[in-house]
Amino acid sequence: MKKRNLSLILSGTVAILLSSCGGETEQSAPPQEEQAVIRPAEPLGFGDEGSQAYSVPSPNELFSIIKESKLPYKEGLINTESINYSTSKNQALNFGRLTADIAYTASYEKFQESMANFDNLRKIGSDLGIAYVFDEFMVNRVKDNMDNADSLEVISTNSYQRIIGMLEENEKASTLAIIAAGGFAESIYILTNLIGDYSENNEVIYRLADEKLVLENIVDYLTLHDDEDRVKEVISEMEAMTSIFMELSEEKISEEKTIKDHKVILGGSRVMMTEEQFNTLKEAATSFRNSFVNPSQS
Repeated sequence: MKKRNLSLILSGTVAILLSSCGGETEQSAPPQEEQAVIRPAEPLGFGDEGSQAYSVPSPNELFSIIKESKLPYKEGLINTESINYSTSKNQALNFGRLTADIAYTASYEKFQESMANFDNLRKIGSDLGIAYVFDEFMVNRVKDNMDNADSLEVISTNSYQRIIGMLEENEKASTLAIIAAGGFAESIYILTNLIGDYSENNEVIYRLADEKLVLENIVDYLTLHDDEDRVKEVISEMEAMTSIFMELSEEKISEEKTIKDHKVILGGSRVMMTEEQFNTLKEAATSFRNSFVNPSQS
């Protein structure tokens, strides 16, 4: 039986979502163009050698992406206080949340907030029984470079890869699946709040809709471990957010252009999101996110 593992895909989650956040809102959303034929999307669910692999949505590309954007930082959007979580499910969800939060604040050079959440991340890692992923060398590298966003990006990316590998090696795949769900939910929460009001021709809305593929990937990986009650609970709690993505329709598009005196048919597709779907998704992501950030208040 082929081993199913979770691999790091840096273009996942917020990395894809915010890649077009720089600058003013575009007047029209350019399609993903393919020459002559529509090339199928790269299958997220399979590795290069045929073994089934699911991508861990990594928030680390937020560093460079947000620095190029003109979206303003929102005070009070994320939490930096230390909270004790009593269940391994909430610990894992918040471990994922904090990885996204650290990337978000560091991207805006909010280093005090980033350092506070790095300490929170280490504490939750200890509560989860994975304190071993934070050795002295890694901790010192992060702290020594906390005021340097560029260096912190590299260190954080490498550290995130290492954490994933160590969790898999120690047979904590179900914990890793829940961590991925928490990071994804926080990413959607951050993005929908940064976008603000819906605009039909906002390119970032199209990027948000494309996250349907990433969510499918996460749900598939969670389902592999749904023999655990905590995983079943996460799948159920994500249902409101998941159902919105699943109902998004895909629109095929084509256009005839002249390239070097030759007429070429350019084709592709894009996932569509209406204003109602955007607003409902924003509400659902915020509700799910708040349920595990402040479980006693939900």
